[in-house]
Amino acid sequence: MFGAVAAGAAKGGYDSIVEAAKNMARVREETFKPIPENVAVYDKLCHEYNLLHDYFGRGANDVMKRLKAIKEEAR
Repeated sequence: MFGAVAAGAAKGGYDSIVEAAKNMARVREETFKPIPENVAVYDKLCHEYNLLHDYFGRGANDVMKRLKAIKEEAR
């Protein structure tokens, strides 16, 4: 989108990011339903990803070991 704004309307683009977004972006209304037998794994992964939000990059956690353990349990 930023490329289209950089080009500008005179060159086939758009004069603002808002205008570009209105014309180029689409929101899909799609619902994903979990596979019932995988819900326990999804719940564990969700917990870990929530922890990643706060801990990623700080190096003070063992989240990758827990993610690998979840992967092995799911096999």
